[in-house]
Amino acid sequence: MPQTKRFELQIRPDHLAAARKAAQARGFDSVSAYFRALLEQDTRQNQQHDHLETAVVSSIDRVAKEMRRLHNANQALFALTDSLVRLFLTCTPEPPADVLDATKRRAKLRYERFMLSVAKNMNGDARSALLDVLKGDPDA
Repeated sequence: MPQTKRFELQIRPDHLAAARKAAQARGFDSVSAYFRALLEQDTRQNQQHDHLETAVVSSIDRVAKEMRRLHNANQALFALTDSLVRLFLTCTPEPPADVLDATKRRAKLRYERFMLSVAKNMNGDARSALLDVLKGDPDA
C-alpha cells in the first residue's frame, strides 16, 4: 500500500453523523475510507470532464475549420460566377427586337433542359427539391 500522510478535517457534528451513516450504508470500514473513496471518485470525474471538454473543444475547432473552408469555397464560386456573367454579357450581343420573343422561348426551353440535367446529377434532398421547383410543384 502506498505511504499515506495524515490530514485532519474539521467538520460539523451533524455532517460527521451523516458521513458515518453513509459510510456504513455503503459498506466502508470507516469514515476515512469513505472520504478517500469520495475524493478518488471526484478526481476521476474531474479528469473525465476535462477529457470530455477537450473532445468538445476539438470538435468545435474541426467544425469551425470546415465552415471556413466552405465559406472560402462559396466565395470562390461566387467570384467565378460573377466573372462568367461579365464575360457572357460582354461577348454576347442581344438579339434583334423582331426575333426577341422567339429567342426567349427557345432560351426558356434550353434552360429547362439544362436544369433537368443538373437535377439528374444531384443527390438526395437537393435533387428532389430542384425537381419539385422545375415541375412547378405547389408544395415546394
